Amino acid sequence: MHNNPTPPIADTSSQALLPLDETSPSATTLYNYDVDRDAFPGLLIARGGAGPTETEATQFQAWRTAALTSGLTIKGVVRVALWGGMKDFEQGTVGKVTVFLRDCDGAGCTEIGDGTMPAQAWEAGSDTWVKKTITISGIDYIVPSGHCFELKLLVDVASDDDMWFAYDTTSYDSQIELP
Repeated sequence: MHNNPTPPIADTSSQALLPLDETSPSATTLYNYDVDRDAFPGLLIARGGAGPTETEATQFQAWRTAALTSGLTIKGVVRVALWGGMKDFEQGTVGKVTVFLRDCDGAGCTEIGDGTMPAQAWEAGSDTWVKKTITISGIDYIVPSGHCFELKLLVDVASDDDMWFAYDTTSYDSQIELP
């Protein structure tokens, strides 16, 4: 899960669609990936996202591969590891995050599966980024050659506040683990 450009070299404005590939992050600095939303490093996603077809740019983030040169078989359990935090790392507030795995063909996207990190006190006493893993079981799908594989992330309306996310650095390597 990367920012654009990758590796990040400076602060950027938010971008609804970011690159997803097998390259590990190499940057050591977490930049502000949304200078148009706030002044804090990482990415702010506003609570209230409404499913895989959400179009309000502040309420989702999508990462997508380039068009696949061969089919991508996904069979089994997918794990999505996210470095996140409640806005301002506020203690005692509930965060609820949902991710959608999608097959995108240029005309639209088909949902492959989804998973939710249940509503919980996200920070759990930490005053910084916290790593959480969302598990999506029972996937049996082939993303065809020429299509793209996408991860779309939302912060649910059940969250107490907006959330921050960190990725594309060696310290905050948010990622998808395919079976």
